[in-house]
Amino acid sequence: MGFFDFRCPITGLSLRGSNAVHIALVAVTPERWAPLSLPIRGSYDRLGSIDFITPDGLTAQFVIGFARMVKAGRVLAPNASTELAVFARGPGLEALLKLFARVNTDSIWAPSPFTLDGRQMRQMLIHADAFEALAPEVPTRAPEYEVLEQQLHAAPIDPLAREMFEDVIVGDDALRLRASAALTRVAALDAWLTAHARTWAPGNETGQYYTSIDLEFALAARRDLAADPALVRVIDGVIAEREHEAEEDRRQQAWEDRVFGRS
Repeated sequence: MGFFDFRCPITGLSLRGSNAVHIALVAVTPERWAPLSLPIRGSYDRLGSIDFITPDGLTAQFVIGFARMVKAGRVLAPNASTELAVFARGPGLEALLKLFARVNTDSIWAPSPFTLDGRQMRQMLIHADAFEALAPEVPTRAPEYEVLEQQLHAAPIDPLAREMFEDVIVGDDALRLRASAALTRVAALDAWLTAHARTWAPGNETGQYYTSIDLEFALAARRDLAADPALVRVIDGVIAEREHEAEEDRRQQAWEDRVFGRS
């Protein structure tokens, strides 16, 4: 298939050459989705997923919880049976993200069932800087067990996510702090989506993007999101990066033209 890129469903920015945040989604209705996992930050790999992830207690909980559901026969992926079998044989974060990426990408062109308890699953890849701007990390100390339990049950995530992450409640201070921060960020992004009449949804705009196209996307995002100062700062940074990249491309092309005698 070769390399390909997705656009951030929040901003419309290209994810090429960017860090991204992965959140697994599960269908509530055919048109409505809810978070199934907590945010995972990495670098977009141009293959529909992220890499260069720093594993922690939350990523481990995602893998353990999902593996438990797979073992119980609750997960079906008939069009990605190889990826599901690889994960089932040796549960790990890389294999799990590859499973989500395979199904999410395939579903753009044809139906690709991937279900948990009969409900469709997909993924959302958000430009990491945009995510940071809309959902800053707030908690600085681990909450008590009871407080985290209340936060988990009040969070705008699916009940299946609560089942998957319920063990964080009795985790150590570091794990409870990470969980509380992640839940706070999901709640902040959910509030932004609601305020802007948006919903959780898997991104499905993809293609092979290059500097000029990335810049077009960024300029369009600057116009569309001009009323949001936090996102404007992020987008302005992307525009500056892409303009610098375009200038470097022009210099490289001019050098090649001189060296090879092109007119």
